[in-house]
Amino acid sequence: MVHRFLFRFSVSLALIVWLGLVGLFGWRYWQRSSYQRQLAAEQTAAAQVPTTTPLALPTLVPPTLVPLPDTVAASSTDSNSPPSVHPKTGRYIAAWLPTSFDAEAARATFEANKDLLDEVSPFWYGVVSDGRIIPDVGARDQELVRVAHENNVLVIPTIHNIANPDAASDVISTPDRRTQHINIIMDEVRTYGYDGIDIDYESLTRDMEDEFTAFMQELATALHAEGKLLTVAVHAHTGRPDYQNYADLGKVVDRLRIMTYDYSWSGSAPGPIAPVYWVQEVAEYAASVVDPAKIQIGVSFYAYDWPANWSDGARAEARTYTEIEQIKASYQPRINLVEEDAGRPVQESSFTYAGRTVWFSNYRSLSAKLDMVRSMNLAGIAIWRLGNEDPYNWTTIRESLQRDPLIIQRTINEYIPEH
Repeated sequence: MVHRFLFRFSVSLALIVWLGLVGLFGWRYWQRSSYQRQLAAEQTAAAQVPTTTPLALPTLVPPTLVPLPDTVAASSTDSNSPPSVHPKTGRYIAAWLPTSFDAEAARATFEANKDLLDEVSPFWYGVVSDGRIIPDVGARDQELVRVAHENNVLVIPTIHNIANPDAASDVISTPDRRTQHINIIMDEVRTYGYDGIDIDYESLTRDMEDEFTAFMQELATALHAEGKLLTVAVHAHTGRPDYQNYADLGKVVDRLRIMTYDYSWSGSAPGPIAPVYWVQEVAEYAASVVDPAKIQIGVSFYAYDWPANWSDGARAEARTYTEIEQIKASYQPRINLVEEDAGRPVQESSFTYAGRTVWFSNYRSLSAKLDMVRSMNLAGIAIWRLGNEDPYNWTTIRESLQRDPLIIQRTINEYIPEH
């Protein structure tokens, strides 16, 4: 009799749990669908907004747990406070946003995809040798910060040394100057309500490794003490000597954003910008020395257009997808998809016109990289850059992430205490 009662009780309890889950996910699906209908209406009304595919609830599969950084904890409802639920899907989707060039198109892309983005890094500051940071055109845009926070997007502005490559070396070369630089950065973060800072100090010499690591450690300590994030853009490599030591940086930053593009670059011979096999090799090396949950793979949304005399030192021009479409419309070139090279996956396209050579990524390349991010359980991707890109890239991202099992974990976490 007792066994029969326990059996009936277990069956009843299982039925109640099953019905509850059906109701929960049914309600979540209705809620998500309602939101997507509203978003689609807004996007239709917006000018020059890329078309995207609504995010649907995927098939239930066992989730793979990835711990969230402690620094992205729940916070107040103030518009300058960090958002509380991340990532929106199973992976962090970050993007650099220019405001000193192509600003209108970049902002349109941001508006169209802010429901999917977790982090936006406006390209806002340059560094000078005395430690100051100089705002670029469009910097300190409080309207962007407000809109981002209202849509649960972290604002992590980028400080770069592009205009003055030697300035970063001058700043971080001595402890006193590093401290002054960090104090200036922290004042800027507090004043404008940012969620952290992204450092993009490129092309330093190999002998600057100790100074660069010390700077990043000290900046991380200052930011983390106030609940802010530190991300860093690093050159792609597979263990060759470099001033950016992946292993050391991985201990202090919240995201290691690897610039896995420019395999072929403006000063090289024409070739693929980010062949899949090379991106895979870089990611595998990085994951061998850094927690995979901190690694974001860089994704290129641009093309290169090489002149006929590239071998004489003439450099390629960076092109947007919009520009490439205009060239294709004018010249009607034959597009060549390079799927493999010596049995290694490439998944990029090229064509020639008027003696010039163009290479660009397509959705196949992007899809392969997203598959790699999932299979290696990496943190996500970092996109260079927003604005005039192929709108189908966003469709590909959305469709790929629908298959990510971690989206189920995030949905369930909303109903579990302390999540």
